[in-house]
Amino acid sequence: MEKQTATPESTTGNLTAEIVTTGTEILLGEIVDTNAAWIAQQLREIGVNLYYKTTVGDNEPRLRGVLQQALGRSDVVIVTGGLGPTVDDITREAIANATGRRLILHKPTLDALRKRFARWGSQMSENNQRQAYLPEGASIIPNPVGTAPGILVETDQGSIIALPGVPREMKRMMQDSVLPYLQARSGAVIRRRILRTVGIGESSIDSRIHDLMHRTNPTVGLAAHLGQADIRITARAATPEEADALLDELEAEIRSRLGPYIYSDTPGETVEAVVARALQAEEAQVALYETDPAGTVARRLAQALEAYQPVAAALAGRELDTSLLPPGLQERLQAGEVSEELAQEVAQALAQVAGAAYGLAILSTAREGEGAYGDETGESWMAVAGPEGVRASRMPYGGTDELTVAWVGNRALDLLRRQLLAITTP
Repeated sequence: MEKQTATPESTTGNLTAEIVTTGTEILLGEIVDTNAAWIAQQLREIGVNLYYKTTVGDNEPRLRGVLQQALGRSDVVIVTGGLGPTVDDITREAIANATGRRLILHKPTLDALRKRFARWGSQMSENNQRQAYLPEGASIIPNPVGTAPGILVETDQGSIIALPGVPREMKRMMQDSVLPYLQARSGAVIRRRILRTVGIGESSIDSRIHDLMHRTNPTVGLAAHLGQADIRITARAATPEEADALLDELEAEIRSRLGPYIYSDTPGETVEAVVARALQAEEAQVALYETDPAGTVARRLAQALEAYQPVAAALAGRELDTSLLPPGLQERLQAGEVSEELAQEVAQALAQVAGAAYGLAILSTAREGEGAYGDETGESWMAVAGPEGVRASRMPYGGTDELTVAWVGNRALDLLRRQLLAITTP
Protein backbone atom coordinates (compact mmCIF):
# COMPACT_ATOMS: atom_id res chain seq x y z
CA MET A 1 0.00 0.00 0.00
CA GLU A 2 1.20 3.50 -0.69
CA LYS A 3 0.98 4.63 2.92
CA GLN A 4 -0.18 3.34 6.27
CA THR A 5 -2.11 5.46 8.72
CA ALA A 6 -2.43 4.57 12.39
CA THR A 7 -4.68 1.58 12.95
CA PRO A 8 -7.50 2.28 15.42
CA GLU A 9 -6.62 0.43 18.63
CA SER A 10 -10.09 -1.04 18.94
CA THR A 11 -9.62 -3.01 15.72
CA THR A 12 -6.38 -4.81 16.57
CA GLY A 13 -6.14 -8.48 17.49
CA ASN A 14 -9.17 -10.62 16.71
CA LEU A 15 -10.38 -8.93 13.53
CA THR A 16 -13.93 -9.22 12.22
CA ALA A 17 -14.55 -8.73 8.52
CA GLU A 18 -17.41 -8.22 6.11
CA ILE A 19 -17.48 -8.68 2.33
CA VAL A 20 -19.55 -6.40 0.13
CA THR A 21 -19.90 -7.38 -3.53
CA THR A 22 -21.20 -4.73 -5.91
CA GLY A 23 -22.79 -5.16 -9.31
CA THR A 24 -26.37 -5.31 -10.53
CA GLU A 25 -25.47 -8.22 -12.81
CA ILE A 26 -24.45 -10.26 -9.74
CA LEU A 27 -27.52 -9.20 -7.76
CA LEU A 28 -29.78 -10.37 -10.62
CA GLY A 29 -27.97 -13.69 -11.01
CA GLU A 30 -26.60 -12.93 -14.46
CA ILE A 31 -23.10 -13.83 -13.29
CA VAL A 32 -21.94 -15.87 -10.31
CA ASP A 33 -20.05 -14.15 -7.48
CA THR A 34 -16.87 -16.20 -7.12
CA ASN A 35 -14.92 -13.33 -5.57
CA ALA A 36 -16.65 -13.47 -2.18
CA ALA A 37 -16.05 -17.21 -1.82
CA TRP A 38 -12.36 -16.85 -2.65
CA ILE A 39 -11.88 -13.89 -0.29
CA ALA A 40 -13.68 -15.79 2.48
CA GLN A 41 -11.23 -18.69 2.10
CA GLN A 42 -8.25 -16.34 2.34
CA LEU A 43 -9.62 -14.63 5.45
CA ARG A 44 -10.18 -18.00 7.09
CA GLU A 45 -6.58 -19.01 6.45
CA ILE A 46 -5.19 -15.95 8.25
CA GLY A 47 -7.65 -16.15 11.13
CA VAL A 48 -9.85 -13.14 10.33
CA ASN A 49 -13.45 -13.76 11.39
CA LEU A 50 -15.95 -13.28 8.58
CA TYR A 51 -19.48 -12.64 9.85
CA TYR A 52 -21.35 -11.04 6.94
CA LYS A 53 -21.46 -11.07 3.13
CA THR A 54 -23.66 -8.63 1.22
CA THR A 55 -24.42 -8.12 -2.48
CA VAL A 56 -25.68 -4.72 -3.61
CA GLY A 57 -26.47 -3.30 -7.06
CA ASP A 58 -24.84 -0.34 -8.78
CA ASN A 59 -26.73 2.26 -6.78
CA GLU A 60 -24.76 4.79 -4.75
CA PRO A 61 -27.30 5.49 -1.97
CA ARG A 62 -27.86 1.77 -1.37
CA LEU A 63 -24.14 0.96 -1.41
CA ARG A 64 -23.46 3.91 0.91
CA GLY A 65 -26.04 2.57 3.36
CA VAL A 66 -24.54 -0.94 3.24
CA LEU A 67 -21.06 0.46 3.94
CA GLN A 68 -22.28 2.54 6.86
CA GLN A 69 -24.02 -0.49 8.35
CA ALA A 70 -20.91 -2.62 7.80
CA LEU A 71 -18.65 -0.11 9.54
CA GLY A 72 -20.97 -0.23 12.52
CA ARG A 73 -20.45 -3.95 13.06
CA SER A 74 -17.16 -5.04 11.44
CA ASP A 75 -13.52 -4.03 11.81
CA VAL A 76 -12.74 -4.46 8.12
CA VAL A 77 -15.05 -4.12 5.12
CA ILE A 78 -13.78 -5.54 1.83
CA VAL A 79 -15.61 -4.23 -1.24
CA THR A 80 -15.19 -5.67 -4.73
CA GLY A 81 -16.32 -4.00 -7.93
CA GLY A 82 -17.29 -0.52 -9.02
CA LEU A 83 -13.80 0.99 -9.38
CA GLY A 84 -13.76 1.28 -13.17
CA PRO A 85 -14.06 4.42 -15.31
CA THR A 86 -17.76 4.27 -16.24
CA VAL A 87 -20.75 6.07 -14.80
CA ASP A 88 -22.06 2.98 -12.99
CA ASP A 89 -18.73 2.52 -11.15
CA ILE A 90 -19.89 4.23 -7.96
CA THR A 91 -17.80 2.59 -5.25
CA ARG A 92 -15.47 5.60 -4.80
CA GLU A 93 -18.38 7.98 -4.32
CA ALA A 94 -20.16 5.61 -1.94
CA ILE A 95 -17.06 5.17 0.23
CA ALA A 96 -16.46 8.93 0.34
CA ASN A 97 -20.07 9.65 1.29
CA ALA A 98 -20.23 6.79 3.83
CA THR A 99 -17.14 8.12 5.62
CA GLY A 100 -17.92 11.83 5.27
CA ARG A 101 -14.94 12.62 3.03
CA ARG A 102 -14.40 14.54 -0.19
CA LEU A 103 -13.25 12.87 -3.39
CA ILE A 104 -9.96 14.41 -4.44
CA LEU A 105 -7.74 13.87 -7.45
CA HIS A 106 -4.67 11.79 -6.62
CA LYS A 107 -2.05 13.11 -9.04
CA PRO A 108 0.46 10.23 -8.73
CA THR A 109 -2.29 7.81 -9.73
CA LEU A 110 -3.31 10.01 -12.64
CA ASP A 111 0.29 10.23 -13.84
CA ALA A 112 0.69 6.46 -13.56
CA LEU A 113 -2.47 5.93 -15.62
CA ARG A 114 -1.26 8.28 -18.34
CA LYS A 115 2.11 6.53 -18.53
CA ARG A 116 0.43 3.14 -18.78
CA PHE A 117 -1.82 4.24 -21.63
CA ALA A 118 1.18 5.80 -23.35
CA ARG A 119 3.05 2.49 -23.17
CA TRP A 120 0.05 0.87 -24.80
CA GLY A 121 0.16 3.47 -27.55
CA SER A 122 -3.31 4.76 -26.62
CA GLN A 123 -4.73 8.12 -25.69
CA MET A 124 -6.28 8.01 -22.21
CA SER A 125 -9.92 9.05 -22.39
CA GLU A 126 -11.27 11.63 -19.96
CA ASN A 127 -13.48 9.16 -18.11
CA ASN A 128 -10.41 7.12 -17.09
CA GLN A 129 -9.46 10.02 -14.82
CA ARG A 130 -12.30 8.84 -12.53
CA GLN A 131 -9.98 6.05 -11.43
CA ALA A 132 -7.53 8.60 -10.02
CA TYR A 133 -10.02 10.10 -7.55
CA LEU A 134 -9.82 8.91 -3.95
CA PRO A 135 -11.65 9.70 -0.73
CA GLU A 136 -9.60 12.24 1.18
CA GLY A 137 -6.96 10.60 3.37
CA ALA A 138 -7.21 7.24 1.60
CA SER A 139 -4.26 5.02 0.71
CA ILE A 140 -3.65 3.45 -2.67
CA ILE A 141 -3.57 -0.34 -3.06
CA PRO A 142 -1.35 -0.95 -6.12
CA ASN A 143 -2.84 -2.85 -9.04
CA PRO A 144 0.05 -4.32 -11.05
CA VAL A 145 -2.24 -6.13 -13.52
CA GLY A 146 -4.95 -3.53 -14.22
CA THR A 147 -5.70 0.17 -14.44
CA ALA A 148 -7.96 0.62 -11.40
CA PRO A 149 -6.02 0.94 -8.12
CA GLY A 150 -7.56 -0.27 -4.89
CA ILE A 151 -8.49 1.99 -2.00
CA LEU A 152 -7.87 1.76 1.75
CA VAL A 153 -9.81 4.11 4.02
CA GLU A 154 -9.23 3.88 7.76
CA THR A 155 -11.72 5.44 10.16
CA ASP A 156 -12.32 5.38 13.91
CA GLN A 157 -15.02 2.75 13.29
CA GLY A 158 -13.00 0.47 11.02
CA SER A 159 -11.39 0.16 7.63
CA ILE A 160 -12.81 -0.09 4.12
CA ILE A 161 -10.75 -1.90 1.49
CA ALA A 162 -12.01 -1.54 -2.08
CA LEU A 163 -10.73 -3.81 -4.86
CA PRO A 164 -11.62 -4.24 -8.55
CA GLY A 165 -14.22 -6.85 -9.39
CA VAL A 166 -12.07 -8.51 -12.05
CA PRO A 167 -11.00 -11.76 -10.31
CA ARG A 168 -7.46 -11.77 -11.70
CA GLU A 169 -6.81 -8.24 -10.46
CA MET A 170 -8.58 -8.72 -7.14
CA LYS A 171 -6.65 -11.90 -6.28
CA ARG A 172 -3.28 -10.38 -7.11
CA MET A 173 -3.97 -7.31 -4.97
CA MET A 174 -5.26 -9.43 -2.08
CA GLN A 175 -2.13 -11.58 -2.13
CA ASP A 176 0.35 -8.74 -2.61
CA SER A 177 -1.10 -6.10 -0.31
CA VAL A 178 -4.33 -6.84 1.53
CA LEU A 179 -3.54 -10.16 3.21
CA PRO A 180 -0.18 -8.94 4.58
CA TYR A 181 -1.93 -5.82 5.89
CA LEU A 182 -4.62 -7.87 7.63
CA GLN A 183 -2.09 -10.34 9.04
CA ALA A 184 -0.08 -7.47 10.52
CA ARG A 185 -3.21 -6.06 12.14
CA SER A 186 -4.37 -9.40 13.44
CA GLY A 187 -1.05 -10.07 15.16
CA ALA A 188 -1.89 -13.73 15.81
CA VAL A 189 -0.66 -17.15 14.74
CA ILE A 190 -3.36 -19.42 13.34
CA ARG A 191 -3.11 -23.20 13.32
CA ARG A 192 -5.73 -25.50 11.81
CA ARG A 193 -6.29 -29.25 11.69
CA ILE A 194 -8.77 -31.42 9.86
CA LEU A 195 -10.05 -34.69 11.33
CA ARG A 196 -11.79 -36.80 8.67
CA THR A 197 -14.50 -39.18 9.80
CA VAL A 198 -16.33 -42.07 8.18
CA GLY A 199 -19.22 -44.27 9.24
CA ILE A 200 -20.93 -41.56 11.29
CA GLY A 201 -23.28 -38.78 10.24
CA GLU A 202 -22.89 -35.07 10.86
CA SER A 203 -25.77 -34.96 13.34
CA SER A 204 -24.30 -37.85 15.34
CA ILE A 205 -20.93 -36.09 15.47
CA ASP A 206 -22.67 -32.95 16.68
CA SER A 207 -24.45 -34.84 19.45
CA ARG A 208 -21.12 -36.15 20.76
CA ILE A 209 -19.06 -32.95 20.64
CA HIS A 210 -21.65 -30.15 20.65
CA ASP A 211 -20.31 -28.71 23.90
CA LEU A 212 -16.87 -28.29 22.31
CA MET A 213 -18.39 -26.37 19.41
CA HIS A 214 -19.28 -23.45 21.69
CA ARG A 215 -15.64 -22.68 22.41
CA THR A 216 -14.16 -19.46 21.04
CA ASN A 217 -10.49 -20.50 21.02
CA PRO A 218 -9.78 -23.09 19.85
CA THR A 219 -12.89 -23.47 17.71
CA VAL A 220 -14.58 -26.56 16.29
CA GLY A 221 -16.61 -26.71 13.09
CA LEU A 222 -18.14 -29.41 10.90
CA ALA A 223 -18.09 -29.71 7.12
CA ALA A 224 -20.32 -32.37 5.57
CA HIS A 225 -19.40 -33.99 2.26
CA LEU A 226 -21.11 -36.73 0.28
CA GLY A 227 -21.32 -39.61 2.74
CA GLN A 228 -18.53 -38.25 4.96
CA ALA A 229 -17.86 -35.38 7.38
CA ASP A 230 -14.81 -33.38 8.48
CA ILE A 231 -14.14 -31.84 11.87
CA ARG A 232 -12.18 -28.57 11.60
CA ILE A 233 -10.34 -27.34 14.68
CA THR A 234 -8.63 -23.95 14.70
CA ALA A 235 -6.50 -22.23 17.33
CA ARG A 236 -5.25 -18.67 17.61
CA ALA A 237 -2.25 -17.76 19.79
CA ALA A 238 0.76 -15.51 20.04
CA THR A 239 3.20 -18.26 18.99
CA PRO A 240 3.01 -21.46 16.91
CA GLU A 241 3.87 -23.51 19.97
CA GLU A 242 0.98 -22.09 21.98
CA ALA A 243 -1.45 -22.66 19.11
CA ASP A 244 -0.30 -26.25 18.65
CA ALA A 245 -0.68 -26.92 22.38
CA LEU A 246 -4.28 -25.71 22.24
CA LEU A 247 -4.95 -27.97 19.25
CA ASP A 248 -3.30 -30.97 20.88
CA GLU A 249 -5.57 -30.72 23.91
CA LEU A 250 -8.73 -30.29 21.85
CA GLU A 251 -7.85 -33.03 19.38
CA ALA A 252 -7.22 -35.46 22.22
CA GLU A 253 -10.68 -34.72 23.65
CA ILE A 254 -12.37 -35.18 20.26
CA ARG A 255 -10.55 -38.47 19.67
CA SER A 256 -11.64 -39.72 23.08
CA ARG A 257 -15.25 -39.31 21.94
CA LEU A 258 -14.99 -40.19 18.23
CA GLY A 259 -11.72 -42.08 17.88
CA PRO A 260 -12.87 -45.17 15.91
CA TYR A 261 -14.65 -42.95 13.37
CA ILE A 262 -11.62 -40.72 12.65
CA TYR A 263 -9.68 -42.23 9.78
CA SER A 264 -7.28 -39.43 8.86
CA ASP A 265 -5.94 -36.03 9.88
CA THR A 266 -4.73 -35.22 6.36
CA PRO A 267 -6.96 -32.72 4.51
CA GLY A 268 -8.56 -34.26 1.45
CA GLU A 269 -7.40 -37.82 2.15
CA THR A 270 -9.97 -40.45 1.21
CA VAL A 271 -10.90 -43.52 3.21
CA GLU A 272 -10.02 -45.71 0.23
CA ALA A 273 -6.46 -44.33 0.27
CA VAL A 274 -6.13 -45.26 3.95
CA VAL A 275 -7.46 -48.76 3.24
CA ALA A 276 -5.19 -49.23 0.22
CA ARG A 277 -2.11 -48.26 2.23
CA ALA A 278 -3.08 -50.65 5.02
CA LEU A 279 -3.36 -53.46 2.44
CA GLN A 280 -0.02 -52.44 0.95
CA ALA A 281 1.61 -52.58 4.39
CA GLU A 282 0.48 -56.22 4.65
CA GLU A 283 1.31 -56.91 0.99
CA ALA A 284 -2.29 -58.07 0.80
CA GLN A 285 -5.18 -57.69 -1.62
CA VAL A 286 -8.94 -57.79 -1.39
CA ALA A 287 -11.53 -59.42 -3.65
CA LEU A 288 -14.85 -57.60 -3.88
CA TYR A 289 -18.41 -58.41 -4.83
CA GLU A 290 -21.01 -55.63 -5.07
CA THR A 291 -24.59 -56.22 -6.10
CA ASP A 292 -25.90 -52.71 -6.57
CA PRO A 293 -23.07 -50.23 -6.00
CA ALA A 294 -22.08 -51.56 -9.46
CA GLY A 295 -18.38 -51.84 -8.78
CA THR A 296 -18.04 -48.36 -7.28
CA VAL A 297 -16.09 -49.50 -4.22
CA ALA A 298 -13.71 -51.63 -6.30
CA ARG A 299 -13.00 -48.68 -8.60
CA ARG A 300 -12.36 -46.36 -5.67
CA LEU A 301 -9.86 -48.79 -4.18
CA ALA A 302 -8.19 -49.57 -7.50
CA GLN A 303 -7.57 -45.86 -8.15
CA ALA A 304 -6.47 -44.95 -4.61
CA LEU A 305 -2.71 -45.48 -4.99
CA GLU A 306 -0.45 -45.26 -8.00
CA ALA A 307 2.24 -47.55 -6.59
CA TYR A 308 0.06 -50.43 -5.43
CA GLN A 309 -2.96 -52.34 -6.72
CA PRO A 310 -4.98 -53.56 -3.72
CA VAL A 311 -7.81 -55.22 -5.71
CA ALA A 312 -7.33 -58.91 -6.53
CA ALA A 313 -10.73 -59.39 -8.17
CA ALA A 314 -13.89 -57.34 -8.56
CA LEU A 315 -17.35 -58.61 -9.40
CA ALA A 316 -20.45 -56.48 -9.76
CA GLY A 317 -24.09 -57.24 -10.36
CA ARG A 318 -26.06 -60.41 -9.88
CA GLU A 319 -24.79 -62.31 -12.94
CA LEU A 320 -21.68 -64.27 -11.88
CA ASP A 321 -19.55 -66.94 -13.44
CA THR A 322 -20.52 -70.13 -11.60
CA SER A 323 -16.88 -71.20 -11.55
CA LEU A 324 -16.02 -68.38 -9.17
CA LEU A 325 -18.51 -69.10 -6.40
CA PRO A 326 -20.26 -72.25 -5.29
CA PRO A 327 -23.53 -72.82 -7.19
CA GLY A 328 -25.58 -72.46 -4.02
CA LEU A 329 -24.31 -68.93 -3.42
CA GLN A 330 -24.81 -68.07 -7.08
CA GLU A 331 -28.45 -69.10 -6.96
CA ARG A 332 -29.15 -67.12 -3.79
CA LEU A 333 -27.53 -64.00 -5.24
CA GLN A 334 -29.51 -64.28 -8.47
CA ALA A 335 -32.68 -64.68 -6.41
CA GLY A 336 -31.97 -61.29 -4.81
CA GLU A 337 -31.29 -62.47 -1.27
CA VAL A 338 -29.80 -59.81 1.01
CA SER A 339 -28.77 -61.14 4.41
CA GLU A 340 -25.94 -61.16 6.91
CA GLU A 341 -25.34 -64.87 6.42
CA LEU A 342 -25.08 -64.61 2.63
CA ALA A 343 -22.77 -61.58 2.80
CA GLN A 344 -20.43 -63.47 5.12
CA GLU A 345 -20.41 -66.59 2.95
CA VAL A 346 -19.78 -64.63 -0.26
CA ALA A 347 -16.91 -62.67 1.33
CA GLN A 348 -15.23 -65.87 2.54
CA ALA A 349 -15.74 -67.77 -0.71
CA LEU A 350 -14.59 -64.91 -2.92
CA ALA A 351 -11.37 -64.41 -0.95
CA GLN A 352 -10.64 -68.11 -1.26
CA VAL A 353 -11.25 -68.48 -5.00
CA ALA A 354 -9.41 -65.21 -5.80
CA GLY A 355 -6.43 -66.08 -3.62
CA ALA A 356 -6.81 -62.82 -1.71
CA ALA A 357 -6.17 -62.20 1.97
CA TYR A 358 -9.50 -60.40 2.29
CA GLY A 359 -12.95 -60.66 0.78
CA LEU A 360 -15.53 -57.88 0.83
CA ALA A 361 -19.16 -58.49 -0.11
CA ILE A 362 -21.80 -55.75 -0.42
CA LEU A 363 -25.37 -56.93 -0.93
CA SER A 364 -27.99 -54.23 -1.39
CA THR A 365 -31.60 -54.12 -2.44
CA ALA A 366 -32.34 -51.94 -5.45
CA ARG A 367 -36.05 -51.97 -6.04
CA GLU A 368 -37.59 -48.93 -7.70
CA GLY A 369 -38.04 -46.00 -5.33
CA GLU A 370 -35.61 -47.32 -2.75
CA GLY A 371 -32.72 -45.33 -1.34
CA ALA A 372 -31.72 -43.34 1.72
CA TYR A 373 -34.50 -40.84 0.95
CA GLY A 374 -36.74 -43.05 -1.16
CA ASP A 375 -40.33 -44.03 -0.47
CA GLU A 376 -38.94 -47.32 0.83
CA THR A 377 -35.39 -47.50 2.12
CA GLY A 378 -34.51 -51.14 1.45
CA GLU A 379 -31.39 -52.47 3.15
CA SER A 380 -27.71 -53.38 2.65
CA TRP A 381 -25.57 -56.06 4.24
CA MET A 382 -21.80 -56.03 3.95
CA ALA A 383 -19.18 -58.40 5.27
CA VAL A 384 -15.38 -58.56 5.39
CA ALA A 385 -13.56 -61.87 5.65
CA GLY A 386 -9.87 -62.00 6.56
CA PRO A 387 -7.22 -63.71 8.67
CA GLU A 388 -8.88 -62.44 11.86
CA GLY A 389 -12.31 -63.77 10.97
CA VAL A 390 -15.47 -62.20 9.54
CA ARG A 391 -17.14 -58.90 10.35
CA ALA A 392 -20.58 -57.87 9.11
CA SER A 393 -22.63 -54.69 9.20
CA ARG A 394 -26.14 -53.68 8.14
CA MET A 395 -27.36 -50.37 6.79
CA PRO A 396 -31.12 -49.69 6.79
CA TYR A 397 -31.21 -48.61 3.15
CA GLY A 398 -30.14 -49.75 -0.28
CA GLY A 399 -30.44 -48.48 -3.81
CA THR A 400 -28.46 -47.00 -6.66
CA ASP A 401 -28.85 -43.24 -6.16
CA GLU A 402 -25.64 -41.27 -5.68
CA LEU A 403 -26.06 -40.60 -1.97
CA THR A 404 -26.96 -44.18 -1.06
CA VAL A 405 -24.07 -45.59 -3.09
CA ALA A 406 -21.66 -43.19 -1.36
CA TRP A 407 -22.91 -44.01 2.15
CA VAL A 408 -22.95 -47.77 1.57
CA GLY A 409 -19.52 -47.65 -0.09
CA ASN A 410 -18.01 -45.65 2.75
CA ARG A 411 -19.46 -48.00 5.35
CA ALA A 412 -18.04 -51.01 3.50
CA LEU A 413 -14.60 -49.42 3.22
CA ASP A 414 -14.76 -48.49 6.89
CA LEU A 415 -15.57 -52.08 7.78
CA LEU A 416 -12.49 -53.22 5.86
CA ARG A 417 -10.40 -50.48 7.50
CA ARG A 418 -11.41 -51.62 10.96
CA GLN A 419 -10.56 -55.22 10.09
CA LEU A 420 -7.14 -54.24 8.74
CA LEU A 421 -6.26 -51.94 11.64
CA ALA A 422 -7.88 -54.09 14.37
CA ILE A 423 -10.22 -51.25 15.37
CA THR A 424 -13.00 -52.23 17.72
CA THR A 425 -16.44 -51.46 16.34
CA PRO A 426 -18.33 -49.14 18.71
